[in-house]
Amino acid sequence: MRPYLPSIVAAAALTWGCSSDDSSAPDPDSGALDAAPTVDAAADVKADVAPDVGAPPFHCDAAAATSPLLAGTFLFDPKDPHPGDTVTVLVRSAKFSEANAPAMTLDATSATGTSTEKITITSGGAGVTYYFALADVPLGDMCLLTHIKGAPELAGKITVTARPPPAPSPQGVYKVQSNHQFTCQEQVPWGNELHVAVLDAQGKGVPGAVVNVRLPDTTDLTSIKNAATKPVPKTLTMDGSGKYDDYFWWPSNGNGYTIFDLSVQGSASDVATEISSGWWETDATGCRYCDPSQPINVYGHWSHRIVFKLDSGTNQACLVPSDHAGMAACSATHGHAYHHPTHQACWTAR
Repeated sequence: MRPYLPSIVAAAALTWGCSSDDSSAPDPDSGALDAAPTVDAAADVKADVAPDVGAPPFHCDAAAATSPLLAGTFLFDPKDPHPGDTVTVLVRSAKFSEANAPAMTLDATSATGTSTEKITITSGGAGVTYYFALADVPLGDMCLLTHIKGAPELAGKITVTARPPPAPSPQGVYKVQSNHQFTCQEQVPWGNELHVAVLDAQGKGVPGAVVNVRLPDTTDLTSIKNAATKPVPKTLTMDGSGKYDDYFWWPSNGNGYTIFDLSVQGSASDVATEISSGWWETDATGCRYCDPSQPINVYGHWSHRIVFKLDSGTNQACLVPSDHAGMAACSATHGHAYHHPTHQACWTAR
């Protein structure tokens, strides 16, 4: 089973509307990873947040594009984003496969203007899923519009709300010291290992520490591969030396890759993301990550090691992606999921 991707095309003239209380304004080979021609349908949208401190959050209304080509749908993670977050946007289509899915771009209009985003990765299976990443989202509405060959396809909207105050965490913040994907040399044949460690500020293991397992809001919980016989854990409990060693049985679900987001329970903590055994054995250009004669770093068989260490001198937590070490042979073209390729999301955690 190969990773996912969808398609989208609409040919209707669109009108974006944005208003405050007192104003309104009128492939790889298939080409899926190439930048499609863009038409900035939202170019004349005006950010109407007043300059005074009491201004209302930015508001916009989604365009009338209903995905006539792809019959696609949007999925978002997180569903309830806060300022500074990276929002992962998935477009899911059952009408196309990853091999024939058309190239697509995403326009995102918010209080800071309009940006055009390329896909960060795709996945396949029963259809196709496109992945986009919106970095450093601002307060208020974000109106989204995809294009295929310059034509508007699918429209939607998300709303970014104020971040709640952080919970007390007097000991500090658990920082991700390592979010490591096993290299071809480290991996064992058919390996799908998951190793986690929690260390105190002196680097000693924390016996009994608990790590939370979060699945992205985009996950189809009813179709996670192998979950019927091996339920996905909600937490991981460290042993007497502060370590957890087991296997990662859940490579994919009906909406694409099954990703683990890990954070230390009961304390401010970084979030380690992009932890999955669902990667394909090649990148989008066909570059093979490891020796094709070995069942190493192939779908369902990737391994990860994540280490958290307490830092008493920081108030900041961040989203920390995999180091993609197992994809180093194709480092120029490997994809990214559930984080932005060039921007790290951080927030005040205590």
